[in-house]
Amino acid sequence: MHDFVLPTLLFAALGGMTWAVRGCSGFGAMNGCVFAGVTWGAAWWFIARDPSGQQSRRYSSGWIILALTIGIGISGARGWMQWPSFFEGQLQTNAAEGKSVPISRVYGYVWLFIAGVPWAGLGACMLAWCGSRRPVRAWDWAFRIACGIGMALVARTIFDSYPTVFLPLYETMKSQYADLETNPNLQRLIGDNRAAISHLGLYLGFLAFEIARRDWKNVQLILTVGLLNGFGWSVCQNWKWAPKLWPGTNFNWWRSWESSGGISIGVAYGIAYCLVNRRSSADEAPHYETQWDYHCPNLERFGVYLGLLFGLGLSVKNGLKGWANIYLGKEEYWDLILWRIMGPLMLVGLVAIGAWIRLQPVPRGFKGDVFPHAYRLAWIVLITQNLIAQLVTGQPTVWDEMVFSIYYLLLFLLSAVILVHFQFTKVHAVRSL
Repeated sequence: MHDFVLPTLLFAALGGMTWAVRGCSGFGAMNGCVFAGVTWGAAWWFIARDPSGQQSRRYSSGWIILALTIGIGISGARGWMQWPSFFEGQLQTNAAEGKSVPISRVYGYVWLFIAGVPWAGLGACMLAWCGSRRPVRAWDWAFRIACGIGMALVARTIFDSYPTVFLPLYETMKSQYADLETNPNLQRLIGDNRAAISHLGLYLGFLAFEIARRDWKNVQLILTVGLLNGFGWSVCQNWKWAPKLWPGTNFNWWRSWESSGGISIGVAYGIAYCLVNRRSSADEAPHYETQWDYHCPNLERFGVYLGLLFGLGLSVKNGLKGWANIYLGKEEYWDLILWRIMGPLMLVGLVAIGAWIRLQPVPRGFKGDVFPHAYRLAWIVLITQNLIAQLVTGQPTVWDEMVFSIYYLLLFLLSAVILVHFQFTKVHAVRSL
């Protein structure tokens, strides 16, 4: 229950909300993925950590919040709009003029799988960095990063060298691919496919490093999240099946797909949590790199608050921008105004965090609870993100929008109950010692 069922329900509920918001006004691309990443990161960290200096779960470091925020955020630096038409048997060449050519639906499954693996998997790679089996020295970190970037460059080079392999129907459509001005959708397709392959290379490079170090828990974490989400996204099919199942229904099927995509990622992380993050024996736990946080608790404190500041700061800024765009218009204008406000506030917050930790440090090797207010931090993230979700959903007088507002509220209640339960078990465990 505590290692599989509840974590999976929690991550899936958070994914259903945050990934749907990812495509709403004010978000999209990296901004939307940061919104989801910080939420998942805070949830994983809270349920994994013990309220004591000695941690019993391998992946419980406070750096997990920042790791998932950045890892999943990076995944958003690409598009996917050219693949859904594959499930309708069409490869669009010029959508504005209604031009397309027939294509097998298999291409849709293949490319959503290729996209889904690193979209969730890059976050898993960085999460794995927070719990390596053996200490990672400076040159190890340099090699780890070089493996990822190097493999991404190799993947990009292979893509450019063998277009027949990576561009659908290239052999029969060479003339269309050569005339991208007349076929603008093919130009976007090339960009989306190249980015997907590059991100897959980045993912495989990071995975290769963990295999070389024989850190099999990290390998298991990265593979589980990546492969499960790849299969999950393929099964969802961008919800192109929905209009045929409910003909004549005017509904926001695209946002439904976004939500199911987030649920898929959440389930993948929930299963991975069960496989790699169960409680360890007392003699095994001290070998984990997470114990480095035990000797440097102030650095971990900085990591937690840096992740929250960065993730929530951007989420609030983009949420307000989305609300302004819906009700006031001029999104670019409000984006500039909000940056001028939030940018300095985030910098001041960063300085304040550093000063607070410096003036009120926790002793090295502190055996008590380094984060006595972790429960409050988790609630701050949950409430903030759900308020933003309601802000950017749209006018409540529109039924299609109201449905999602109700849906988000139900997911919030489910997440809240699970959060309260985990806090109760933590308090009970402390009192029983």
